[in-house]
Amino acid sequence: MKGASVFIAQDALGIFPFYGCDVAGKPTERAVISALHELKNGQILRLFIDQNPLSLIRKLVINFGSQLIFQYLLNREGAVVIDFKKIRD
Repeated sequence: MKGASVFIAQDALGIFPFYGCDVAGKPTERAVISALHELKNGQILRLFIDQNPLSLIRKLVINFGSQLIFQYLLNREGAVVIDFKKIRD
């Protein structure tokens, strides 16, 4: 893939870490969704969490649709890191 970014963070305008490992369930989901609404185009929210947040990802697809892309950086038991990048309003 000549000229294409392998990592979505390569050309990011800013990366903001979000640590969701100590908080479980719905409060974390609401906080992530709220933080993503605050992102500007080109910015990334980097989520650090202890389990794969599949229900959160489904909710993000419903809430943001094509405004948001994401990429797993790490996905193993007890440690998951995902970049969520806002690509348009």
